[in-house]
This record gives sequence, structure tokens and C-alpha cells, in this order.
Amino acid sequence: MSLEQQHPLHSFAMGAFAIAMTIAASSCTKPAAEPAAKDALPPGIVPKADPKTFVEAVGKINATPAFFEALAEQPDHGPTINLNFLRYRPRGDSTAYDKYGAVAGQGIVGVGGDIIYHGEGVTDMNKIFQMSDEWDGVAYAMYPRREAYLQLQRDVDYQMAIPDRVAGNYERMLYLLSDGEAIYEATGSIEHFHKTNTRLAFEEGNVFVSELLRFKKPDGRKTYEKFAAAFQPMLEKAGGEVILSVRAEMPIVSEEYWDHFVSFRFPSMKVMKDLYQSGAFEDINGDRLNSLDATLAVLSTPQKMPPKPTN
Repeated sequence: MSLEQQHPLHSFAMGAFAIAMTIAASSCTKPAAEPAAKDALPPGIVPKADPKTFVEAVGKINATPAFFEALAEQPDHGPTINLNFLRYRPRGDSTAYDKYGAVAGQGIVGVGGDIIYHGEGVTDMNKIFQMSDEWDGVAYAMYPRREAYLQLQRDVDYQMAIPDRVAGNYERMLYLLSDGEAIYEATGSIEHFHKTNTRLAFEEGNVFVSELLRFKKPDGRKTYEKFAAAFQPMLEKAGGEVILSVRAEMPIVSEEYWDHFVSFRFPSMKVMKDLYQSGAFEDINGDRLNSLDATLAVLSTPQKMPPKPTN
């Protein structure tokens, strides 16, 4: 019997509620430290293997108390983005997840943040474009401080919505991003979106590439910078732009560590495909491939969101 058969949506919701209460309690009080299990993964890192139990399945979606404890110990010096890649349950259908999203969006605004981008994942791209087909949704959740994210965990309405998040996802990749170590001359920054109280701008037909990068040691970043210096003018000439070029600071729910995050906007799908298949791109792509130990790129089409609520 499959995991989904063993745990239908209502069962996921019931179990997730108990886990939500545990997470909430951990963010309110700091329990005495317990010795880490010998095979325990670092906070924020989850196993790559497919889950075989309900608890393992929830672990692919929800952050753990160990993560929140680690986050509380980090310097809290500026706004951040929680990058979300979402694999809906069932695939391609956000109905269950949207119940959570409506509550979470209000809660994020309530602590001074906002969802500054929400996109629908494109999962039918030819593999030559090296885009992941595993993610149905993309969201950039901005918080004014790390403490605001911790504060959200203590909100009762938010806690009550967590079962819908679990019921609406097979898996989630969640990573904390912060300004710094820019590679591209991006048109935006996390601080900019926070100070101006704005969201990512887009026009009809635009597509976005959200890409996590991990560089080869010791010189991968330097090699990638060479690629970036040649790629950005191509992108801008084609009518696109680099939206963000920021540090991938800390895993929240992720199978891997990452070094950097970039967000590209293209005027259209055709422009993106033409650029990535052009001879000029092929000439510089060797530097990109040689620089990276791994990459996770998700193509998405931007979705209109309701106006930001006012408190």
C-alpha cells in the first residue's frame, strides 16, 4: 500500500496539527538542550530518500524545532526571503495548499512582511533547458527580520492552518535568503522590496527563472562570475533582467546546502528559449557548467495576487 493510501488528506491534517503545536511550543520556550543523535542531520537538512512513514513525509514539508532554535541564535540584522518551491498534493493542483496560503499570507503581512512573488511552476520543459520539473509552485515570502518569522509561528490562526499546508504538499523546499555576496548587478534587493513595500513587477507573458547555485571548490564562484559578466548583457538586450542576486544563507527544509540564489525575468517563454539555445549562450555556458557543483532551477509564470492587506 502506498504512503498516500495509508495517509489520506484528513490523516495528514490530524497528524500535522500535533506537529504544529510542537513547533509553536519550541518557538515560545527554549528547552534544555538534548544530545544530538549520532546520525542526526543538521538543522534544516532533510533526508534525500523518499519518505516511508507519515513522520518522514511531514519532515519533507515542515521545519523542525531544531531549525527554529538554530534560527533564533542567528544575528537578526535585516530583511530576509524564505524561498519556497512547492510540490502540490495532488500534482499541479493547489486547492488544498491555497487554504493554508490565504491564512499564511495574512499572517506574514501581520508581522510586517509580504509574499512578493508567487508563480506557477512550468513542469513540461525540454530537459535541454535544465529546468526542474519537480515543483508546481514558487513563492518568495519576505520578512522584515528573522524574529518576524519566529513570531509568525506563534500566531494561533497560522498554527491552525499548518495541517492544510501538509495536506496540500508532497514536498517543500524552503531556504532562507539574505542580501549580500551579489554576483549580478540586480535591479532589486531584499532590502529594496522591504523599504519600498513593493512586489516583483511583471507583464503579461513574462516568465521567471528561480535558481539556486552551489559552486565547485575552490574556484567555482570565480568561474561563474565570468559567465555572469557575459550573460547579463545578453539577458538585458533580450528585454530581461536580473531581479535578485543574493546569499543562500540557511536551509529551512532542504535536502542540500546552497551558496547563492538568482532570479531572472524574461519577457516571454520564446525569448527565454531563444536565448538559451543561441550560439552566443552556448559559447559562454561552458564556464557556467564548469563552475557549478549543483544547481536547482525552477521556471514559473507569475500569478496575480490580491492587493496587500492593510492592518
